[in-house]
Amino acid sequence: MKILSCRAQHGSYLELTLENDLVYSIHREIAAKYDLLNLSEISEETLQQILFDNDVRRGFQRALYLLDRQGYSYQMMFRKLNQNYQEEVCYAIMNKLCDIGAVNDWKYAESAAQKAAEVKRYGPRRISQILYQKGIPKTVIDKTLLPYMDEELQIENILWLLNRKYEKLLTDPDDRQKVEKCKAALVRMGYGFSVISEAVRIYFENQEE
Repeated sequence: MKILSCRAQHGSYLELTLENDLVYSIHREIAAKYDLLNLSEISEETLQQILFDNDVRRGFQRALYLLDRQGYSYQMMFRKLNQNYQEEVCYAIMNKLCDIGAVNDWKYAESAAQKAAEVKRYGPRRISQILYQKGIPKTVIDKTLLPYMDEELQIENILWLLNRKYEKLLTDPDDRQKVEKCKAALVRMGYGFSVISEAVRIYFENQEE
């Protein structure tokens, strides 16, 4: 396949024009790797490799841009890239991101779990759901959740919620309808029945005192 021209296009890209009116935008770094400026012909196999490398480079830079703004799990970033690039390109980009530590499911899970527990005051079940939705593997989720399984910590968080969010529902320990409504809300926040019941008991006990 004949190369008709390879000239500056814009910024760091070159316009590669081949016979049959085929035109491609190739980054200078990729062009230098394949010595395009000094070639007059190119095979179909080499062209496809150039295009693949070009997409990997472009996608990698896009991923770094996204990571500057927020954290991503492996699956989150893969899905994001897969909107614009083929799977093979996405896997190559993800390998580069993992190699430099830019994407790390363990670190992402720890950060997301800490935010969910300390800012949102979610219980372990809700935290597990959040991590699962982000594509975190079960083994990583299970280990990440260990610190948040502590019952004393859960009761402390529930008491914080009862005092600041649900106190209007807990004016009377004999009002079973409102107490159960409060407990149901806490279940949705990811807490188990036993720790909820204990926290509610402590809450009313403190109110009496």
